[in-house]
Amino acid sequence: MKRTGFFVVILMFLFSGNTFSQIVWRMHRYEAEAGLGGTFYMGDIGTITPTENLLGLKDLAFRFTRPVIHAGFRYKSFRKIAVKMNLNLAWLHGDDQYGSNDGRGYVFTSTLFEPTLQGEYYIIPDKSNNNYLMMKNKGVIPYGSFMSLYGFAGIGPVFSSPKIKEDPYNRAITNPKHVTMAFPLGMGMKYGLTPKWKLGFELGIRYTLSDELDAFTSQFSHSNDVYYFATFHAIYMIKTARSGWPSFKK
Repeated sequence: MKRTGFFVVILMFLFSGNTFSQIVWRMHRYEAEAGLGGTFYMGDIGTITPTENLLGLKDLAFRFTRPVIHAGFRYKSFRKIAVKMNLNLAWLHGDDQYGSNDGRGYVFTSTLFEPTLQGEYYIIPDKSNNNYLMMKNKGVIPYGSFMSLYGFAGIGPVFSSPKIKEDPYNRAITNPKHVTMAFPLGMGMKYGLTPKWKLGFELGIRYTLSDELDAFTSQFSHSNDVYYFATFHAIYMIKTARSGWPSFKK
């Protein structure tokens, strides 16, 4: 047993460079994840006039944050490049009481369903697959760096269902568009906990092709509605079978 453990350690050091990394990451090309987080809407309702609001920072308030439920499935096509399918169920909220148009009195909520596809480029590559050694009487122990960092961009439809809570001047759109396109853009990070589990976090903006997510628009609207997601993920690494497909066998 001692010889076996020593032999494993020697092999890990011999192949600890790019050669070993190139071999190991292919063994876990697939990842499934689930998570929770918050959404933040930036549109016509409840926002402060841009000339008085540098980069929209004054609009960032916890009272406008609503939950998002996330599920995703990732495929690593290359060591630094991955593709992920997202399924997000989220809620938005806006209230004129806290914006520059408080006299308008408009309040809305909306439910969103967002299935998107995103590409990821790893600035700090994911090395958690080869960060573990089997040692006598200690089981699997970690070594080295666990964190990875990536940027992402994507595309997909977003289905919205806005509900007007208050509209004293009857300015809401009668039949707002319920389907538009969203373009996610942001950054993410992952941290390896065990050989099979990681924690993840993503922060990204969603640009859309609609100004009607809030069922409201006006002659003063100069851009489409956008919203942000900030989500925490539990990530499970799935083995790759010889056929290249995911394997769920132990």
